[in-house]
Amino acid sequence: MRLSLSTEEQWLPPLILAMALLCPRALQFYPRAIVWLRRWTYRLARRGKYDMALRLNRMWRYFPLYGNSLEGSILFSAGRYSDVLAFLKPLAFDEDGKPRLTSTALYTYALALVNSEHEAEAQVLLEAAVRVRQKPATMQVALATCLLTQNKEPERACKLMEQALAAPQSRISAYSQRADYARRIGRYAYALAACGRRQEAEARIQEAFNEAAGLNNSDLAGVHYFVGEARRSLSETAKHFRRQCRWHPRESPH
Repeated sequence: MRLSLSTEEQWLPPLILAMALLCPRALQFYPRAIVWLRRWTYRLARRGKYDMALRLNRMWRYFPLYGNSLEGSILFSAGRYSDVLAFLKPLAFDEDGKPRLTSTALYTYALALVNSEHEAEAQVLLEAAVRVRQKPATMQVALATCLLTQNKEPERACKLMEQALAAPQSRISAYSQRADYARRIGRYAYALAACGRRQEAEARIQEAFNEAAGLNNSDLAGVHYFVGEARRSLSETAKHFRRQCRWHPRESPH
């Protein structure tokens, strides 16, 4: 579904700007107002009000200082991955079809590929991005997730997560840092569980829950998803061990 702006919405940005120009004293509040509008639009998406967030984003993006469109992020939060891929492709690839390996758009594009079950295609992009980025932590996390989703190379996924956890945090708010760290710990627990490292995985699961205390529902859901995958992996490892014991009773522990 494509949302279009009404005539009134199309005229609103230039009308507000014209009013600000007629009242110069209002200009000193303009930058703060734009930051607030952008955050408000993002929060609407995080609360599940995706259509409203999309409409507002398409209106505010015409304002000076608004910055890059939030459309890709909003569509991703809504789970509309085919729309994410269509929107971000011109941003994630150049005119010759070569991936822009250092761009944020490519990161989100690759995650949308993973979530739409095109993991192999995503892995090719993420492998290349990890090699060329000076600060590859974000891509390392995405690549680890991609590998785990395909049930392949769990030991490498562990190493990727360890490297990402050891990297300095980007310049984001304290809350965003905590939410990001909790999700990374959840992914690390998933990788450890996939390797059969039960005690370490259980410890990281508990750490993820501790770090997730006080997060909003959207961020908490992300932590719970990876913890759930870790527990599922631990359960499958236990079932495999029990089957091995039945097949080789003499080798089973007493």
